[in-house]
Amino acid sequence: MKKIFTLVVLLSAMMMTVQAQSVKFGFKGGLDVQKIKFNSDVFSSENKLGWFIGPTLQVGLPVGGLGVDISGFYNQKSTTVNGESIKQKYVLVPVNARYKLGLGDAAGIYVAAGPQFAFNVGSDNFSWSVAGVQNTFQLKKSAFSINLGAGIYLTRHFELGFNYNISVSSTADASWVEAREAILHNVKPKSWQISAAYLF
Repeated sequence: MKKIFTLVVLLSAMMMTVQAQSVKFGFKGGLDVQKIKFNSDVFSSENKLGWFIGPTLQVGLPVGGLGVDISGFYNQKSTTVNGESIKQKYVLVPVNARYKLGLGDAAGIYVAAGPQFAFNVGSDNFSWSVAGVQNTFQLKKSAFSINLGAGIYLTRHFELGFNYNISVSSTADASWVEAREAILHNVKPKSWQISAAYLF
């Protein structure tokens, strides 16, 4: 189902490109800070700091101010859970609708929203023992989330933005194992992202 939805979104974006007023290609990078929340007090929540970088494509539509941006980012995050360091690696594919308000291409603000697809390309299973209790943190292969963002653009080439990412699907399972019993907890992280983009 997710693959079909992804295909529909990408095909729609390609069709809109045909009627586009402008197409810009560039690169975007930034930082994200994420809070992991578990459904139990077994684990404490920790801030997760990460970064992302990759190509981005912006398509302007005939309707004034409206557009679409599609990006492909390599994303790496680090966190500590109960003293255990965990490094996560993803490929992110956000597809956002955008609305620009300002002085043409000279300067202005924009708002954006849309789906984001994340694909795990690193380790997916982390285990450690605390006081004889076995713990496991297992990442899923893919995840789906929603982006809400805004920012400013300066000239035709430079943008600064921030983004709030809300996970819709669980990205990981945490298990606490003791005396042959396991309690599973879904992890649905949310993150703030700060980014800068240069467009050719």
